Amino acid sequence: MDNFEIKKIYSKHFRERKAQIEYIIIHSSAYSVEKNIEIFNNIGVSAHYIIGKDGSIIEQVSPELVAYHSGKSSWFDKKDGSLNEYSIGIELEAPYLGQKPNDFSKKEIESLLNLLKKLSYTYNIKRCNILGHSDIAVLRKPDPGVCFPWKKLAKHGFGVWYDLRKTDKSQNEEDLLKRIGYDCSDIFAARYAFCRHFFGEEIVFQEDICKLLDCVYVKDFVPLSYDKYLKTLKAVCYSFDKWRSK
Repeated sequence: MDNFEIKKIYSKHFRERKAQIEYIIIHSSAYSVEKNIEIFNNIGVSAHYIIGKDGSIIEQVSPELVAYHSGKSSWFDKKDGSLNEYSIGIELEAPYLGQKPNDFSKKEIESLLNLLKKLSYTYNIKRCNILGHSDIAVLRKPDPGVCFPWKKLAKHGFGVWYDLRKTDKSQNEEDLLKRIGYDCSDIFAARYAFCRHFFGEEIVFQEDICKLLDCVYVKDFVPLSYDKYLKTLKAVCYSFDKWRSK
């Protein structure tokens, strides 16, 4: 897994980085790598890396520079408008924005794991700081999607998963979500983003990608299995606290 090639097709959309890199943000797009590059160039955004379903990796912007991938976003103590300054953005090809299990190919995930290994080592990224776009932009973004393999990544040491036998003591849902890092200005959006990452059985599949992008969460959303959701939330909070302290 250690031998992999990164092709460099650089974007003109970047700026100098002034802060330390702390996060890796994972995105997904319904378009091919080539189409993504074209769209990004036309609208003035960029990712550091784009990974195709064939496992190919394109570097658009050097990690030493700021790419324009996260937009309006926040996480935990980073609430100054955007995580771009503090993060590396990785875009994956996924026709249904990660809503179907086969949206991400085996080669694609293998390439992602290789890249995460390289970046985490080079920039000393904590595993709890590998997040999805939907985590940091709960009101705006649904990617990388409910079927993104977070549990598999965690088994390889990237990102956080949970053990239901080890849970936090708090019973306050909003406090737990905030302690993980979620923006709770809209509690329903925060809940839905959490479920999209950790409790996918509650997420409704949307066939129309345009509608999904227009309405990324269910208004007034309450999990059907609320007790199970709360137990999962407490377990995830416990895991985040543990990995942040390392």
